[in-house]
Amino acid sequence: MPIPQIPPLNQDADLEQIKTYVIRLERTLNFLLENGLDSENVFEVGGWRVKDDTLSSKDGDVGMTTSGSNPDDIRLWAGSTEPDNAPWRVNKAGKMYTTGAVIQSSDGYPRVEMNPDENLFGAYSAANNYLTIQALPGTAQSPQVVIAAPNANMTMFVAGLTAYLSATGADISITTNRDVLIKGNNIDLTPNGPAYDVRVRFDQFLDTFSNKTLYVQLLDKANKGSQTATSGSSDGGIPIGTVLRKADGGTVTWTGVPSHSHTQN
Repeated sequence: MPIPQIPPLNQDADLEQIKTYVIRLERTLNFLLENGLDSENVFEVGGWRVKDDTLSSKDGDVGMTTSGSNPDDIRLWAGSTEPDNAPWRVNKAGKMYTTGAVIQSSDGYPRVEMNPDENLFGAYSAANNYLTIQALPGTAQSPQVVIAAPNANMTMFVAGLTAYLSATGADISITTNRDVLIKGNNIDLTPNGPAYDVRVRFDQFLDTFSNKTLYVQLLDKANKGSQTATSGSSDGGIPIGTVLRKADGGTVTWTGVPSHSHTQN
């Protein structure tokens, strides 16, 4: 095998440099004597520091270790010199912790992303076509679900005692299964008890068959104080000309119900 080259010690070396030199010398001698590589005779390999139970980068922010026997002890880490607080770490039990992640195809989309800077989890089919769950600052409002398409979007969230479902640039269509063999195709809007209502403006409640709002249709039916159209005459179910006896013994001849109108209340 090749003969290791041991550089001379600088005569101006400080104590720390002398300690490092002695450690290197000791490991080199162990290697020569044992004719092998292990943590006893290797100090650094390719920029990686070698210890008895740990292999880590020079700056210590990436590494792996066999130290510790508890399930929560960290085995792998990256992003910090403190394995227990590293933004990416895996413990002995195999559980991974990370503050962010991106999983994507070779073309970039589709992709799934956890973004710690924007506090969101998202699934993207394109940059302008996605679903995200955004954790907004503060506690007054719930996380917000955003479903976005190139020209419209829909949001869902809860603020205070109100749950919101809204759309921008698009209609909201609620439909049920139209298969006639399947029952239960109704759409029920059920408030919580008789003290609550389904609230909607009549002038925004449109009958798609007549293309008229409920407000307009009610106006067509009745206006308070106005007169109804004049109705035609009728016999009222009694043939006209029938002679009827009165309570006092007299008689009258039935002439029917004449044309008339009513004042609406």
